[in-house]
Amino acid sequence: MASILTAPQAKAALTAIGFDNAGRSLAVAVEGFQRGWNLGSALKVDGVVGEHTSDALRLSLKRHTVGRSTMSAHFSFVEFRCKDGGAFPECRRIWMLRAHVRRLEAYRASVGVPVRIVSGCRCKRYNAKVGGATHSQHQFGCASDVQPLRTVQQRRQAKLFAGLGFKQSNQKVVHVDSRDLGGHDLTGGTPSAPTTWVYAT
Repeated sequence: MASILTAPQAKAALTAIGFDNAGRSLAVAVEGFQRGWNLGSALKVDGVVGEHTSDALRLSLKRHTVGRSTMSAHFSFVEFRCKDGGAFPECRRIWMLRAHVRRLEAYRASVGVPVRIVSGCRCKRYNAKVGGATHSQHQFGCASDVQPLRTVQQRRQAKLFAGLGFKQSNQKVVHVDSRDLGGHDLTGGTPSAPTTWVYAT
């Protein structure tokens, strides 16, 4: 049995894989890691560096050191970090929902090419700064703005996401979310009947 990481070891590992808040609040960073980790069985989300979390952190760090993804088979934690740049001290930085990342993996498998994450987590103040919706799913760790690879009709047929935002100009989806799993589904969207909307540009 591997030993449990010390606080300094955990902070170093978390910082390396994208949690630039680990030095400020280790428990918050650990909770964010536990919440999104998809390289094995789900971790208990309690902010505590125990045996399973230590093993998971070691695996993610090992993958990071050889240039591989740290969160799931094809996605890394840093891709989803709030883009506030650390301007807002209350920002948790990364808090993606594990189930949403699993849907992204399924989507990547269906398109057969890498999927670029344009935006992931957004803290409340950063969301307001960029003009995000008041109840934006980005705030709850269950939304991603993505490289537009498929049309809204193709995404509907995939039945993977409960929210789809697409560009008016080309009908291609630029936002996907799992509002049905994040606890803030005000529109009743589901993968079978997703909530959809259009961006003018």
